[in-house]
Amino acid sequence: MSREPSAPNPAAANSAVTEWTDELAQSMLDAVPAGTVVLDHSGTIMLVNRAWAEHWAHHPESKPWAPGENYFDRCRRTAEHGDRVAAAVLAGLQAVAAGEQQVYVIDYDVAATRIRLRASRLAEGGGVYLTHTNVTRTVPEEVVRHDPLTGLPNKDEIEALLERELATRNLDDEVSVLLVDIDGFKEFNDALGPTHGDQLLQLIAERIAASTRPTDTLGRLTGDEFVVIARGCTSIAARALAAGFSSVLEPAFEVDDRRLTVTASVGVATSDDKTTEALQLVHDATTAMHAAKSLGRNSHQVFSTDLRDSNRKRLEMVERLRGVAMAEHELEMVYQPIVELASGAVVGAEALIRWNHPELGLLLPDSFIPLAEEADLIIPLSNWILGQVGSTIAAWQRNGLNVQVGVNVSPLHFKAGTLATDVIDIIDGMGIEPGRLVLELAESKSLHDIDAVHYQLMDVRRRGCLVAIDDFGSGFSSLERLATLPVDILKIDKSLTQHLDSRDLHRRRAMTALCKAVVEVTHDLGKDTVIEGIETAEQLDFCVDIGVTFGQGHLLGRPMTTTQLENILLQNGAHSASA
Repeated sequence: MSREPSAPNPAAANSAVTEWTDELAQSMLDAVPAGTVVLDHSGTIMLVNRAWAEHWAHHPESKPWAPGENYFDRCRRTAEHGDRVAAAVLAGLQAVAAGEQQVYVIDYDVAATRIRLRASRLAEGGGVYLTHTNVTRTVPEEVVRHDPLTGLPNKDEIEALLERELATRNLDDEVSVLLVDIDGFKEFNDALGPTHGDQLLQLIAERIAASTRPTDTLGRLTGDEFVVIARGCTSIAARALAAGFSSVLEPAFEVDDRRLTVTASVGVATSDDKTTEALQLVHDATTAMHAAKSLGRNSHQVFSTDLRDSNRKRLEMVERLRGVAMAEHELEMVYQPIVELASGAVVGAEALIRWNHPELGLLLPDSFIPLAEEADLIIPLSNWILGQVGSTIAAWQRNGLNVQVGVNVSPLHFKAGTLATDVIDIIDGMGIEPGRLVLELAESKSLHDIDAVHYQLMDVRRRGCLVAIDDFGSGFSSLERLATLPVDILKIDKSLTQHLDSRDLHRRRAMTALCKAVVEVTHDLGKDTVIEGIETAEQLDFCVDIGVTFGQGHLLGRPMTTTQLENILLQNGAHSASA
């Protein structure tokens, strides 16, 4: 009796075919000498070859990029730490995975190794096929010495060229180095993203190159710093060249359908008959560039020995501020009275910091607050100020003195995202009653980023802290925008006050009308006004006539110690400025 043939098992057959297909795919991948990875459309690693696995086996200190890991996520995390290569790779691979392009190639360096990543899209949206090839030996020496983004000589090449120039020149031949730093490039890069940020850098490099002389060499030092070696160029000629860079950058750049206005700060250093070190010349140009930035950006500065001494003193001030000043009580707070103009009563004060420097004497905030901001010291310094002012308010509160005290806050404290928390900690920790602490934001610095700080302002106001716009009139904010800001007090800048008694009748009338309009609109918005810089009796009379509520200035009271102001408050009987 013959047996019936057994029925086919489709599941088993499909499993066998799948297993055979996977083995074939793996064998083919293993035959590729370059490290190879296959991703699905979302970036998950599906397969890797033997070369890829062996590479990670030789680097046990690093977590391997193995099947199951997401290649896109790994690139994204690295890019978030500022790695531009990772950001570029992520953008390129995502474009391939989405079918926006078929192939993506990029060369990048890992330590001393040059890697070429090539990505192609698998058929029918099946994912992305990547190879990572070591091309170190095939990269010409000329390429290694050049910046891959702009094609310009890189830092090492610039230093080598400058060393050669200084060693072979006639002593009568001057060499100038111009260091060009793009102002605020980080903000451009944050807004545009790394890909378009790189595009902007390429366009900037083209503009600067177009304004150099045929004998000059343009290179790229770091991310947004370019350097020019100007051969046979005197200091005067180099100054003219620096001014030319500013002019050539003036027309707006167009990137990602946006028009961008770019400025640069330029430092100039010129060799003398004793100059032999390239690094020193570049360092001097860098010192001059920082001096140009301190002048307000979009300017140039020529290096001098005085500038070197000034820079050394600046660094010494920063280090003393960082390690000694707060700890040894060299810093102190003084308080300038704020007066209710109708009654003449002192109702509050603005807290102002002073530095009793052991060598330089009494320093006002303009001489060291910018240094603190540049050296990332402004947040600990701001918290020290808040602590001192909070302690003073709490002491006056215990003595029955109901006084408002304003304290200036840095835009960088807002930008760090911690100001609201730091202020609330002071209010809660010291038991400060609502309405006694006023945060003063400088209009010229803070209002341009008001959207970024809006929620922090709302948080502190909910805890009873008031908010004032300081120096109103020194910037470009409109009264219309003031209506939308979560503020309680407007402080009119002294630059307007000083013209209220001007001998120029036309100017006096114009400023009086302007201040009156500001005061009326501010009162209509339910906000108080404080006019700063009252120094003459005539200015005071004008302020009373136009309805200013509160005033501040040398005529009404100079900055004084806590004890001096407390004595005045006890004599006059203080009350709240907004009660």
